[in-house]
Amino acid sequence: MGNDARFAVDTLDVCVVVRVEGDLDMASATSFDETVQSTASGSHLAIDLSACTFLDSSGMRAIAAAAERHPRVSIVATDPGILRILEITALDTMLPVHASLDEVR
Repeated sequence: MGNDARFAVDTLDVCVVVRVEGDLDMASATSFDETVQSTASGSHLAIDLSACTFLDSSGMRAIAAAAERHPRVSIVATDPGILRILEITALDTMLPVHASLDEVR
């Protein structure tokens, strides 16, 4: 897990997007954190988990840390397993969760 994780940063009109492809776990959380830190801390950050295949507690901590550095953070997720993890950890009550980037405003 985590060995094939990739992160990409895109700037849209309404936010900066960090796209996660692969596993966001103990092996990749540090790289994710470094990617998030490379974005402007005052911007609206959208974390796109639509291509995320696995999310563990290390990944959740990295998302929570990103939320501490940015005034506004949104999550994009569609996978039922990822959505369930967000629900179990109540992260979906702290950060808005959207089905697509088009919904992020």
